[in-house]
Amino acid sequence: MQELQLKEERSWSRLKCNYVTECHDSLGNRCTCKIIDISGRGLGIVSTAVLRKGERVSIADPKTMAVVVWVAKGRAGLRVCT
Repeated sequence: MQELQLKEERSWSRLKCNYVTECHDSLGNRCTCKIIDISGRGLGIVSTAVLRKGERVSIADPKTMAVVVWVAKGRAGLRVCT
């Protein structure tokens, strides 16, 4: 039997980075976060902030509004709002 291999199907490639900035959660709490990857539609961040899936956040620089798509162990995936 042939093993099925699942592959990630992204329409935009991700670029690795290491950029420290601030973010504000939906309650207005401010915290430091590090953008670790970026694509045309989203960001991967590391932060000590308590973020929740579906929450809107504001990134200070680059000035961006985003929605939290997933959270795991101090990391989060954000989808940029259009």
